[in-house]
Amino acid sequence: MRITTEKLNEITKANDIVDIISQYIPVKKKGKTFVALCPFHPDKNPSLYISQEKQVFFCFGCKIGGNVFKFVQEYEKLSFNEAVFKLAERVGIKINFRKGEIDVSNEFSKLYEINKIAAKYYYNNLLNSKGSEKDFLNEYFKVRKIKKNTIVKFGIGYASRGWNNLSSYFLENTDFTIEDLKLAGLVKVKEKGNFYDTFRGRLIFPIFNEYDKIVGFGARKLFEDDEIEGKYINTQETRIYQKRQILYGLNFAKDSIRANDYVLIVEGYFDLISLSQAGITNVVATSGTALTIDQLKLLSRYTQNIILTFDADLAGIKASKSGIQLILELGMNLNVITLPEGQDPDSYINIYGKEEFENLINKKVSFIDFVTNIYKKENKLNTPEEKAEFIKEIISFIVRIPDKIKRAFYIKEISNKYGLYESDLRDELEQSTKTHRREISIKYSSSDNLSVSSKNTKKGSQIQKIESDLIELFINGSPEAIEYLVYNVELDFIENEIVYNIISKFLDEFINEGNIDIAKISNELDDEIAKQIISEKSIPRYFFSENEETDNHTLIYSVTKKNVDYLKAAKDIIKKFKIDRLRKEIEELKKEGKYEKIRQKQIEIKEIQKSED
Repeated sequence: MRITTEKLNEITKANDIVDIISQYIPVKKKGKTFVALCPFHPDKNPSLYISQEKQVFFCFGCKIGGNVFKFVQEYEKLSFNEAVFKLAERVGIKINFRKGEIDVSNEFSKLYEINKIAAKYYYNNLLNSKGSEKDFLNEYFKVRKIKKNTIVKFGIGYASRGWNNLSSYFLENTDFTIEDLKLAGLVKVKEKGNFYDTFRGRLIFPIFNEYDKIVGFGARKLFEDDEIEGKYINTQETRIYQKRQILYGLNFAKDSIRANDYVLIVEGYFDLISLSQAGITNVVATSGTALTIDQLKLLSRYTQNIILTFDADLAGIKASKSGIQLILELGMNLNVITLPEGQDPDSYINIYGKEEFENLINKKVSFIDFVTNIYKKENKLNTPEEKAEFIKEIISFIVRIPDKIKRAFYIKEISNKYGLYESDLRDELEQSTKTHRREISIKYSSSDNLSVSSKNTKKGSQIQKIESDLIELFINGSPEAIEYLVYNVELDFIENEIVYNIISKFLDEFINEGNIDIAKISNELDDEIAKQIISEKSIPRYFFSENEETDNHTLIYSVTKKNVDYLKAAKDIIKKFKIDRLRKEIEELKKEGKYEKIRQKQIEIKEIQKSED
């Protein structure tokens, strides 16, 4: 379905980009622009910039940029049309769309549709199983104490043991190809073109994002005689499924998390499902992976209070150390509950029930007390060396906490509990802080800071600096400068195809409308790279120079912030284009040996250089 440009412009004008992005992440005003920590990559310092004037955003870290539709599309992993509908609905703008019409116009929407069909297939496969297979599955759920309404709620399904059952279903009943299924991670293709289903002989758990869209699947091995990989396997990473950004069950739990103002994090599918079935619904699962900063940022939109579940051994705390550090670094509040040895949340609640599990939650302890109890249990607090190691371990966590007052209280707590001088603990904290800062510096010094304008765009030639400056002048220049460019720039100056299309669009917009509306142009362009370039150039370079490495020789940047003479910059860039074109003509004339014409071109260059316009 193609939505008209007029309708897109109407929706854009009704949805201020700063208001929309502020609904997803904290945004701060900085001068004439707005800044935020980018949600699309691990971001320590704000690298996402938003221009309210131009109605675009751009991240100078991961290079994602665009208009309000692009942000919602990327953040919620929606198709373009879905992002448009969401924003239209927000402001009460109606879009005519036939029910039942499926949008597979891009990779996002295609993958969502494939996953939806696959989930229904797996669920019906479980529901309609027969004979010994049905008896086996019923007995399995009976042993696991999983009720029928729970199966329905979580959409649990079954992949039978055949090699091509799912793929055959798709080929016979849909228009999707094997390549589409491969893209979704549902089939694997061998070198000779043969293919087979990814999930066979497994229980299937649809993995939803927080907006109830199926992004992938988790699968548990059922038959012990199967020689298939892993007890649990997941969908491979796709455009809509990245493990580091997904928490299983968040779509079911988010309202309960808000209401209770804390979230319980468990490891496995059945841990979450059994707790939810028992009535403890503010729970999410990491599905066997370590906690990531993306997952925690996702949770921070619903609560600042985290409760982790651990087995009562030192291996558990060591395996989860990075996750604990991330929780503390984000300033979130962390508590821990310890399960009896050999128990996990699934087994514990099925044996002891909801009330006893809630008693465990009520007995939660701080991470300091948790680590203390582990060291005591391991009998590792006897010698001065062991005690010193323990204190250093605790401080290595405290140093991650951004709140100085909270750190001070933790130091005082340790001092009182173990009879240590606060001054000694502060010295150790200071030393640990220096080490931590060095680690961060090393980690982020190797990041890729190339701007999109310096990358090969794979369309025409690589974008030249002068072409990049031209775009920037059209977007940020004064009315006089833009008017000068409109009547003096020649499209044959430009070698890169994408830049050619951008400048053509600018010229059309100015001639027809008398100005250049960046948000409107973004809606009219189909090329995502072009949109990204426009977004980047819409953020004046002096706005981000404090945090980002910039090209100090950039035309606009080289002019002082207070005294930008855009008209002079426009005249200079047209001169440079003309001179560059003449120099290229000279190189061609040299090959032909036409020296008289070469001299004429050289005279033209000198005249341009001397001209005052």
